[in-house]
Amino acid sequence: MERVRLERLGAVLLAVVDTPPGHSPDLAARRDLLELVQTCRSRPDIRALALLSNGTLPPAPPGAGPDPTAEDGLAAVCTALETLEIPVVAGLDGAVESGGAELALAAHFRLAEPGARLCWPDIALGRLAGGGGSQRLVRIAGAAMALDCLLGGRPLDAAAAEAAGLLDGVVRGDLTEAVVGLARRLAAAGARPRPSGARSEGLADVAGARAAVAAARRARGAGKAAARLIECVEAALVLPFEAGVGFELAAAAELAAAPEARALTHLKRAEVGASGPELVANQPLRSVALHGLGQEADALADGLLAAGREVILSEPDPTALSDGLSRVGARLATAVAAGTLDAAGRAARLDKLSSAARLQDIGGCDLLISASPLPAQRHASAVSAMRAVFGNGVLEPGPVSCGEGAFGLFATAPATAPGVVEILPPDAATATSIAALRDLLLEIGFQPVLAGKRAKRPIAGRLAAALLAASEHLLEDGARPRDIDRTLEAAGFACGPLRLFDRAGLGPILAWRREAASRRDPRDRYVTILDVLCAAGRTGRDAGQGFHDYPEGIPEGVASAEVETLVASARAAAGLEPRRIEPDEILRRCRLALVLEGIRLLEDGTARSAGDIDVVAVCGLGTPRAAGGPMFEAAEGGLAALREEFRALAATEDARFWTPPPHLDRLIDRAGAAGRG
Repeated sequence: MERVRLERLGAVLLAVVDTPPGHSPDLAARRDLLELVQTCRSRPDIRALALLSNGTLPPAPPGAGPDPTAEDGLAAVCTALETLEIPVVAGLDGAVESGGAELALAAHFRLAEPGARLCWPDIALGRLAGGGGSQRLVRIAGAAMALDCLLGGRPLDAAAAEAAGLLDGVVRGDLTEAVVGLARRLAAAGARPRPSGARSEGLADVAGARAAVAAARRARGAGKAAARLIECVEAALVLPFEAGVGFELAAAAELAAAPEARALTHLKRAEVGASGPELVANQPLRSVALHGLGQEADALADGLLAAGREVILSEPDPTALSDGLSRVGARLATAVAAGTLDAAGRAARLDKLSSAARLQDIGGCDLLISASPLPAQRHASAVSAMRAVFGNGVLEPGPVSCGEGAFGLFATAPATAPGVVEILPPDAATATSIAALRDLLLEIGFQPVLAGKRAKRPIAGRLAAALLAASEHLLEDGARPRDIDRTLEAAGFACGPLRLFDRAGLGPILAWRREAASRRDPRDRYVTILDVLCAAGRTGRDAGQGFHDYPEGIPEGVASAEVETLVASARAAAGLEPRRIEPDEILRRCRLALVLEGIRLLEDGTARSAGDIDVVAVCGLGTPRAAGGPMFEAAEGGLAALREEFRALAATEDARFWTPPPHLDRLIDRAGAAGRG
């Protein structure tokens, strides 16, 4: 066997399966497992099977998997294992995910190390694992637990899994010895298998199960994968086990072939590739100084402390320093009150927090992050290794200067989530220093995106500027702010573009525009709406008014009649008559503006790949995840058709804005050559 190593231990056969991390069996392992089942069936002297996997193979690409209905697919392997006439005891360690978790449930008995975690992340890819897990989970642990595991995608630790009946014990000592020992005892006692599909303790509370299904439907909305998964859980309540597995298998096959699964798989692979996975760090960054960041330091400090890093908060203003420390303390107090952090954990984090009013008081640290570039003589004694400048990606549409030898870190988030941090390395950056910074960002919850070698500005700023320009054109042509935001949010955007800019602040965007005015081609369309709003004091959410009004208690804002009047006056000053603009046109022009700028980002080397652009758009600007990002969505529709759309807009709307760059022709030629090859 290629993937399964066997050892005979009396009446017990020990099988150790080579798998990637997460323990999902690949094609070779699944075929070996099917052969293993046949071996056990043909050998009456084998009276129990002990099954472990090692997670030592390289990680599989996200979404890599067989046709769920294949004869050597996951469902076939799980069914074969579960229907063995001898007890099967599985040992679990580390993260046991997707196919690994399905295989574990197909075993008759399960033991796990304390650090083991069961997890079904397939919903994030618009898929089902397809091994029958929805049916087994319901029968063992109930519909509510099954829905939480399958829909949430959150790991279930060993203690919780044991309490739910999914584990038969948590092993403090050697896992292999414990699994083999249990298998020997079962064999000696002549014990019969205990198939998960035959269990019924999870079906006892029928009313509770139906209530859990109804609640999941209300909470999950109309997402196709979530809807099908809920149907599978519901099927477990009413169908015989074999019919329920068949129902799940059909759903898994349907979802695997759906456009949403392709889009989500593309995006997940792009997220892995965006951070430069080929780079390897020599050692982690253990101490970080945050200098002059103000409230921008709060989330960074919180994440760094949670990751066990030493944090030095540095502010030249004593009041600002005291306020910053107080905000960090308030975040820790909130975590304690919410039950996500205990008193000992709070004390441990505070023990790693210190402050410094002056840079020279910081002492040696691994990384110094500042709000603006620092003169070399000011930081030479303060930091021994790396420096970085931290900024808001949305507010950096133009070239940025981080100072000699410093990284640029530009964060963009659609709401309160950590979001994306783009890494703009200095020319002298080493691969190991980039990898160390990437690893730190991943550990504290950010999605890193490594910029292209010729990048002079963040991707998010360029995309945001294009989206703002398209939105302003729509406003000047006759749309209202509420129309634009409502349309894009209905299409799956996490936040309407005008709300996004209100949150970032309109003043800095206008300041950059004015600074760049001398470089602007006079033939370009210039919309004065932003100037008019800022002149009226409407500078964004922090001011209580921007494109929308933000009364206390309504952070998402409400439509403003004053803004519609100001927009009408700006439109009249430009000599334009408003026209009715339908939602389809709003969505089309905003999406195409993102794609157009994406092509330019590839052309000038700011982005390393189209996938990187999609990651920034989805994780940073909040474009619909289920669409895979603007570049993927455009490619799915065909690049030649995309070019025709741009040409049509250039002919009817604004030739300067919509004429596609020559790089699109090159992309079409490459796609044609690849197709012919």
